[in-house]
Amino acid sequence: MNALRAEFRKVLTTKLALWLLAFSVAFTALNVLLMVYLVPTSARMVNSGQLLQIPAYVNSIVASCANASVFVLIIGIIGMTGEYRHMTITATFLASPRRAPVMVAKAVTYAVIGAIFGIINFAVSLGLATITLAGKEHAAIVPSESLQTLGGVILGFAIYAILGVAVGSLIRNQVAALIIALVFVFLIQPLLSAFVDWTTAWLPGGALDAVMNMTYRQGEATSGLLTAWAGGLLLIGYAVVLGVIASITTLKRDIT
Repeated sequence: MNALRAEFRKVLTTKLALWLLAFSVAFTALNVLLMVYLVPTSARMVNSGQLLQIPAYVNSIVASCANASVFVLIIGIIGMTGEYRHMTITATFLASPRRAPVMVAKAVTYAVIGAIFGIINFAVSLGLATITLAGKEHAAIVPSESLQTLGGVILGFAIYAILGVAVGSLIRNQVAALIIALVFVFLIQPLLSAFVDWTTAWLPGGALDAVMNMTYRQGEATSGLLTAWAGGLLLIGYAVVLGVIASITTLKRDIT
């Protein structure tokens, strides 16, 4: 409990979380607006004019807050690598010589923060989708689908935060960790999905889409996604594997 209090205090005494939350909300709003106003009018889309009539697409507008998960990944990475960058990790491990509880406390702390980010971004996407769709002919926003998306947001964002902590523990250099994570999210993962189609479902992004019930991206249906529960288990598996590797390396690594 002392380790948990210490980790929450570290987060709440800086403005980093608030800035990243603001950026994530703005990013979510941008995604909603693009899916409502731009994608359905795109000439390159087949039957683009009917997209808003498709229930799965309308639900994907609400679920577009999934794209803000990258900010949760970032805060997890910074939360871990910041300790090494500013050398506060030495004091942290001196205060708690048993390193395992520290790693667990960090994972729990950032999982809670990630879940909070997810709930706020879901509220923004649902509210903005409701407002922007009001003047258009569209399929109804189904409450049960939105509830599933909310559950996926809480789980997915919490796990992405844990993945960030794990990546930050494995790659202690903050700049390198952020660059590698962002390159994977924005370049490697999309390229794999585009050229090796079957990998989509098994990548973290595909698992997040599955658990959030986001079946449309860039106006096109995403095929081959896992079921929501399978996507959730896959995300948990990623967190467990990376978390165990990160914990083992951190427990054995010389800090100074």
